[in-house]
Amino acid sequence: MKHRSSHIHFPAGGKRLRVCLLALCDIACVSGIFLLTGYVHSRWAGSVCDFGAVCRETLPFLFLFLIYNALFRVYHGSFFYPGICLNKIEEIRRISLSVFNVYFLLFICRFFSGQREHLPWSVLFFSMGFTILLLPVCRFLVRFLMQQLNFGLIDVVIAGAGKTGEIVSRELTGSCYYGFRVIGFLDDDPRKQKQMIGGYRVLGPLSMAGSVAQHRHVEYVVCCLPLPLANRIFREYSGVFQHIMFVPDNQILPIAWLYPASIGLRGGFEIRNQLRLKMPRFTKKIFEICLTAAAVVVLLPLFLILALLVKLSSPGPVFYRAPRLGVNGKKIHVLKFRTMYEDADERLGRILRENPQLESEWHDYFKLKNDPRITRIGRFLRNTSLDELPQFWNVLTGEMAVIGPRPIVEEEITYYGKDYELRKRIKPGITGLWQVSGRNEVDYPQRVMIDMYYIMNWSVWMDYYIFLKTIFVILTRHGAC
Repeated sequence: MKHRSSHIHFPAGGKRLRVCLLALCDIACVSGIFLLTGYVHSRWAGSVCDFGAVCRETLPFLFLFLIYNALFRVYHGSFFYPGICLNKIEEIRRISLSVFNVYFLLFICRFFSGQREHLPWSVLFFSMGFTILLLPVCRFLVRFLMQQLNFGLIDVVIAGAGKTGEIVSRELTGSCYYGFRVIGFLDDDPRKQKQMIGGYRVLGPLSMAGSVAQHRHVEYVVCCLPLPLANRIFREYSGVFQHIMFVPDNQILPIAWLYPASIGLRGGFEIRNQLRLKMPRFTKKIFEICLTAAAVVVLLPLFLILALLVKLSSPGPVFYRAPRLGVNGKKIHVLKFRTMYEDADERLGRILRENPQLESEWHDYFKLKNDPRITRIGRFLRNTSLDELPQFWNVLTGEMAVIGPRPIVEEEITYYGKDYELRKRIKPGITGLWQVSGRNEVDYPQRVMIDMYYIMNWSVWMDYYIFLKTIFVILTRHGAC
């Protein structure tokens, strides 16, 4: 959604208003969770919940929680000097760490003080879990409402009207997370002057940056330029723009692995390869073992019912063993519930010969959005992603991970080029960043970019984010196929 219409504009305080609203959201969410868990516990125990006492005991916790959130910089970087907001994964990491620290301190205080009459241990443990799960959701709703109401949006100008700049403009305006309103581009290319790029006008050359910042009260600029031109923006206009963000032109950087570093007077970055660190890998393994065990126990009745439905729906086996490439290029067979007719391969050849448009779609995506080979129950399984359930067996055998890049066939290696050497080191996953990024609308070059972004920015927190978003995708069927 592009916000070109009039909106409530705060030249000096809009960004702080957003921070205050997020802080109020945190207070409301945590308070509501405490009251709800306290009420449920009292009903379960057959007593009356003393809401006044619960509120009095919650107030010190809320105050401490806000302090920790400020220390962990979850409010757009800094509470008093908010900048460009954190990425979603980093925000989840910092919120989780803040919640863990505050609750840990609360546990210690309650243990030594012995005051447990209004907030028993069960309430504390459940409220901690629900806070970690629900607080990011509540923050999303607040940001979504602000975007829909055009409330407190922050003006930003993009330096560089190339392909990267256009992609950034779509990201900034298409997501309520950032809270920015793109007012236009700056670019030195004379052919682009006053042209519309991605729905926004090129306001002029880079030399106009100062006047644009002054007359339009713009404090944020996103540079989508080659490094020499980006340095020019920093040197000439750092006194004009309060916040300058660099997005390298047509490059994927391991942002989650980058840390500022310096040698003498030379500034640089250190890259900490999370894939080679033992503790993150061990944490991922434990997380996936627990997740797989819980999924097998909880989903076993559903698994048996679906197997029976597949068997009764059409002739053929219950499972389809899809040949794929695993870690280090090893050939594996990925288990799925069969969703197609038994003669699907023969039907595919005939369909592609008779329909050039479908042949083009198959070439671009290696799949058909409305595939006529799919059975009725198979379409339901694909729309809900339930056809993937048997892949937990591949996880148990060590061939796959719960979260990782999608397993590919040999014919798809060419799309990755030299990047395949890095990709093949990672176990393919049941779900992944591509699967939760609107996979029906993503062509293959974008899929490669998403896979490589995941690999080059992997962390335990990214897996946690993908896990949460997978639940959302399954419930809303967005991106399922």
